Amino acid sequence: MMKAAMALLMISVIALLSAGCQSEANKQNAAGVTLGNRGYPDRLKNAIEDFDLAIQRDSQFTLAYYNRAQAYFGLEQYEEAIKDYDQAIGLDSESVLLYTKRGEVYFALGQYERALQDHEQAIRLDSQFALAYYNRGGAYFKLGQRDQAIQDYQRAVSLYRRFVSPGYRGCDFYDDLKQYQPAIKDCRSLSRLDPGFAKAFGERGLASFEQGQYLQAIRDYDVAIRLDSNRELYNNRGLAYKGLGKFDEAFQDFETAIGRRAEFAPAYYNRGILLYELEEYQYAAETFSRAIASDPLYADAYAQRALAYTLLVKDKLVKLDIDRAVELGVDRVELEADVQELKEKR
Repeated sequence: MMKAAMALLMISVIALLSAGCQSEANKQNAAGVTLGNRGYPDRLKNAIEDFDLAIQRDSQFTLAYYNRAQAYFGLEQYEEAIKDYDQAIGLDSESVLLYTKRGEVYFALGQYERALQDHEQAIRLDSQFALAYYNRGGAYFKLGQRDQAIQDYQRAVSLYRRFVSPGYRGCDFYDDLKQYQPAIKDCRSLSRLDPGFAKAFGERGLASFEQGQYLQAIRDYDVAIRLDSNRELYNNRGLAYKGLGKFDEAFQDFETAIGRRAEFAPAYYNRGILLYELEEYQYAAETFSRAIASDPLYADAYAQRALAYTLLVKDKLVKLDIDRAVELGVDRVELEADVQELKEKR
């Protein structure tokens, strides 16, 4: 969630000054806004004192409640912020911004269902309000509803480009054929948008992979990698390519994952599996050795290297790897059965 807590205070002071309000309550509120915009904790506390005075002079002053809530939010006094938003909403139940901002406070408290309710109410009031979609996407993501989160993130960006990093110009979303498939052109700058944005695609990709939907998984990993090109995403996309039988693409992704972190054992392991399946047993064994060098406790790497050594007729090394794999938790009976089956075929 965006937490530039005092940014929207500027809206308040502009509205006040343009209206030419000169009442004591307005003056006190404006003074609080001026302090609040400086953002420092002491300034926020002083701003709250000004908003207190403004509310004392006019208990129906919605804007003062809103501004004080923003100040409390900046100080991470979330319960106090909610009280003020409640009061403000009681005075103006049609304000999209009030519901949206209260939802942000609930989100900060980890109350994602309540945050979701507020953002949904904001969207009911104004279906074109980008911030509400953006925030609702964050709540959906925290609740594990990846597809809804992605749809809301996309809707936010399509409505309002300020959710893209300043200076970025080329981000477009579209529907791909019959399935709702977001595509992003050159969107690396969006990684600053929200960590949950890339993570949502990555997690949905993993879910698709686990269900055997490799093409959908690759599509989601494509998006996630454009947003946050970390080694796990390349490694996971490589597995999806492997599931489709696209070994060249899989190998390239494993190579990229290794290149981003030379000691990344899972990528070595997966590259070893790929080489093993391509009957490149010597290279496979060497790659499993790299995985083990990166992670000496990688039980599956010892087990797979034992299989590769079996086909290379290196029986002494096979026994050593079986023993080590078993020490690390691999089932001895099952592994030895696999080895014996390979010996009969070689």
